[in-house]
Amino acid sequence: MIIGFMTNFKNPTALAKLTAMLCKYQGMDLIYLRPRDVDIESGRVEGKMYINSTWVTVKVDIPPFIDIAPYCFKRKNREIMRFLRNKTFLSDNRSNVLSKEKLQEKLLGENEFAHLVIPTRRVQNFNDVQEFLDKHSTIVLKPSSGIRGRGVYILNQEKENYILGHQTEKKALSLEEFKNFSKENIIDKRYILQKYISSRTLQGDPFDCRIHVEKNGKGKWESAKNYIRIGIGQKVISNVNQGGGISDPKPFLKANFGDDWEKINDNLNKLAVTLPYMVEELRGTHIMSLGMDIGIDKSGKLYLFEVNDGPATASLKSEVAMLRAEYYKYIMKNLI
Repeated sequence: MIIGFMTNFKNPTALAKLTAMLCKYQGMDLIYLRPRDVDIESGRVEGKMYINSTWVTVKVDIPPFIDIAPYCFKRKNREIMRFLRNKTFLSDNRSNVLSKEKLQEKLLGENEFAHLVIPTRRVQNFNDVQEFLDKHSTIVLKPSSGIRGRGVYILNQEKENYILGHQTEKKALSLEEFKNFSKENIIDKRYILQKYISSRTLQGDPFDCRIHVEKNGKGKWESAKNYIRIGIGQKVISNVNQGGGISDPKPFLKANFGDDWEKINDNLNKLAVTLPYMVEELRGTHIMSLGMDIGIDKSGKLYLFEVNDGPATASLKSEVAMLRAEYYKYIMKNLI
């Protein structure tokens, strides 16, 4: 049995290597691919297999299942992706992708998850920004399809000035300056507005809880790892790519929420095995991997910042590789 593992990187990733080794243990072979490695005419692929501790180039038929990174679905690969959708079973075929705004809107109608929703609005003109700011006093501006916290700002108003925060910087802008900033960076750039949720440590640093879930060997959603991301010195979000750190939930919650830590931790664990099913249902397609970013306010209330269907795996490669190898075996036995 051959499993496809497709990304855009020229060389196999550390996750691909570890997953290939665990696949061997499960009686499967993994072939590392890029979109360009697919030959539509022959229906074959040329990729790399991990054989005797080295990557070896091989040619095989299209694998019956391909674990594919969302970033492979670029415009230049459109013809190849269309071919693969019809030819094989993909871990995510990218149909009915939900924007940040659309997901919040959909969850608002689901009683079990409506409490997680943050007021959200799409930006069409400057008046949208001003009206939303007047209503919520402090707001976050973020790209609708952004990743890794790029282009995210926090905004509030002090008398005549607009106070704009970005990463570790904060500056005051006049009305005219903020209008110019909005015109150049926000308006017509597919931005959304969200009410600011104060998810901050006792030291004042922004944080969230990343719940990384994968399908397991029984075809069920399972938490690969929950971990707290702390944006040390940052103004807006807890993006460790821009400087910060991570922590296990238990010691962090004990230090910041006292006696309420256990209840909050239980709620996070419950979300890990319930919310992914709803996201999958709302999209109406098969999904294998999700990263859910959860904010926690001072009272311990949880909020859903966003859901990422291509979550980073650098800090949990072993957990992800183990779950994926087990799920590949389940897929091949039950769904192929």
